[in-house]
Amino acid sequence: MRNSRVVVPICVIALCAWSCGNASSSSQNGSGIPARSPAPAAGGGTIVGFAFVDASVTQQHSNAKIPAGVKIYPSGATLTGTEGCPTTRYNTDGLPIAIIDYNGRPTAGSVAVTRHPASGGNFENAPYYLDLNPGRTVQFLGPSIDNGKYDVLLSYDYNLGAGQKTSASFTLARTCPPVR
Repeated sequence: MRNSRVVVPICVIALCAWSCGNASSSSQNGSGIPARSPAPAAGGGTIVGFAFVDASVTQQHSNAKIPAGVKIYPSGATLTGTEGCPTTRYNTDGLPIAIIDYNGRPTAGSVAVTRHPASGGNFENAPYYLDLNPGRTVQFLGPSIDNGKYDVLLSYDYNLGAGQKTSASFTLARTCPPVR
């Protein structure tokens, strides 16, 4: 018991002396405090487009790979006819995803969707939070199958403040057949 009362203060004093005496970086601002190097800026993030996939893809979250043959619609596209319509009774296909390309160091991000249904109104969905890593990321946009315009906002790289933002949109003007 007595030894621990002596050892702890000695360790604390030794650590303080070691950390204060080993500052190897020099001050660049004349204050005696080492200047912090600015974090490198994150690369660019873009919403490449949108696609409609089944639940086997969306359940993989941001690790999902886009299956071969899936059509990617660019921002501003209007889908008509039966494009992207669900074909199963439980709507487990025809699920909208945003396809994001990101070039930079890993960072946090979010995807927010604002729906403008053809029947009227504006509805902002809660944002989906995601980890952005370099390369292609897929983000599920929710089970939205109603006709109307969908605005998608990607926000990322909050290291130095408000973050970077980019947006895209698509419009659904489809005639989906009933599924049983």
